[in-house]
Amino acid sequence: MGLDVRTRPGDDGTVTVAVAGDVDLSAADALRTAVGDAVASGSPVVLDLTAVRYLDSAGVKVLFECVGRPVEVAVDARSLLPRVLAITGLDRRLVVHER
Repeated sequence: MGLDVRTRPGDDGTVTVAVAGDVDLSAADALRTAVGDAVASGSPVVLDLTAVRYLDSAGVKVLFECVGRPVEVAVDARSLLPRVLAITGLDRRLVVHER
């Protein structure tokens, strides 16, 4: 499937970076750039990963780069992402919303 990254402003002043598909080594830079651009806007960022099917270590590294930045993460509670975040400790270092 590849990766689809879309950025949109929210009505509440946030910027949402919506990600769909597979976050792997070949796609991590696109995600990193989108998150970096959203953070640079000065608005709080919601990284919506609810449509992510696969996340490898390159994607996990991008999430670690979000620690300490104004980024909250949304994940599908039925996917494996909550477990990945728990195993890596990111669930304690980022604000994570399970949907």
